[in-house]
Amino acid sequence: MVTRTSSSGRRQFLTRGIVVAAGRRVAESEGVDGLTIRRVAAELGAAPMAIYRHVKDKQELILALLEDVAKGLPPLPEDEGTPQERIVAAFVSVDAYLAQHVWVVEILRQGELFAPRAAALFMWTLDRFGELGLDDHRATDAYAKLWWYVLGHLCYLPGVAPERRAAREELLSSSVADPERARRAVRSFDHEAAFLGGLQTLVDALSRP
Repeated sequence: MVTRTSSSGRRQFLTRGIVVAAGRRVAESEGVDGLTIRRVAAELGAAPMAIYRHVKDKQELILALLEDVAKGLPPLPEDEGTPQERIVAAFVSVDAYLAQHVWVVEILRQGELFAPRAAALFMWTLDRFGELGLDDHRATDAYAKLWWYVLGHLCYLPGVAPERRAAREELLSSSVADPERARRAVRSFDHEAAFLGGLQTLVDALSRP
C-alpha cells in the first residue's frame, strides 16, 4: 500500500483525492509553473512514484485539478429575469469564481484542457440564446465571444490589484503630456463596473436575431 506521513506523524494511505488536493494547494500557492509531480510528492511527504499510481503525468493531474475546481462553479440561473439577464448573471458569477483561482486562467488561456463538468455552461448558454431565436451555430459563436471576454478580464485582474495600481498610475502619468488628467482618469476608473457594462453590451449585441 502507498502511504504518506501526515503532519501528525501518522502514516496515511494515499488516494487520488489526496493527491488532487495537494496539487491544488501547490497550484494555489506557486502557480501552474510550480506544479510538478515531484513538488506534489514533497507536499505529501511521499515518493514521486507514489503519485504516479494515481495520475499518469502532469497533464492528467492538471485535468483533475480543473475538474475539482469546476465542482465549485456557481449554479446557473434558471428562472429569474430575461434570457439576456440570466446570461449576464451566469458569466459574472463564473468570472467572480475563477478570479479566486487565478492559476486556472493560465491553463484555460492555452485552450488545450477543459473540465468536462464545465461543459454544462456551454450547453446552458446555447439554450438561453436559443430562447432568443439564435440557432446553435450563432449561439456557439456568441458563447465563444463571451468566454473570451471573461478570460480577457481575468488575465487583466493582476494589473488592477491595489498593490500595483499606484505603480501603473505613475507609469501612465509619466508617459503623457497631461499627467494630472491621466491620474484623474485612472483614479476614477472602476474596472468592475466597466466589466459589467461591457458584458451587458456584448450580450445585448449578440442576442439580436
